[in-house]
Amino acid sequence: MVLNSHQRATIEAAAARIIPADHDPGALEAGVIDYIEQTLATHDGDHAQSYFDGVRELDELARRQFAAEEFSSLGPEQQDRILKLLEEKASPFFSLLVRHTMEGFYGDPRHGGNKDRAGWTMLGFPGPSYPKGYSSPLGWYDGHLPDDFASPKKRSDHEPE
Repeated sequence: MVLNSHQRATIEAAAARIIPADHDPGALEAGVIDYIEQTLATHDGDHAQSYFDGVRELDELARRQFAAEEFSSLGPEQQDRILKLLEEKASPFFSLLVRHTMEGFYGDPRHGGNKDRAGWTMLGFPGPSYPKGYSSPLGWYDGHLPDDFASPKKRSDHEPE
């Protein structure tokens, strides 16, 4: 685990305001926090410090704006106001959080988010061709995931191209 329980609750609350539930599930129900955690633990670990700093900033804004101990304890309208402040000042953390929230909500569930295909269901996307049988309009190569292809042979520096 990259995030401690407080950081996780804070990021989960912020993501839930970026994609709130209405008649469809939102980021909370889609498990976006699990995607973010997995992303930070694997291929995007260099952004972990941005999340640590971002959580501190969210909590500090909650204290200054609303005399609350932490961001996650605020109501939805108050959380929205704090996130709006970050958006207005073009916070790199906020941009990263929005990007990861979107990836976790709309991406392939095998990466940790989009639980029960919540994002795909909302869009009407049936999922990848395997194993559900979705027919790609452009053929097998378009309907398969990139890691379904054999990896190319590595060329040594001494081999001609």
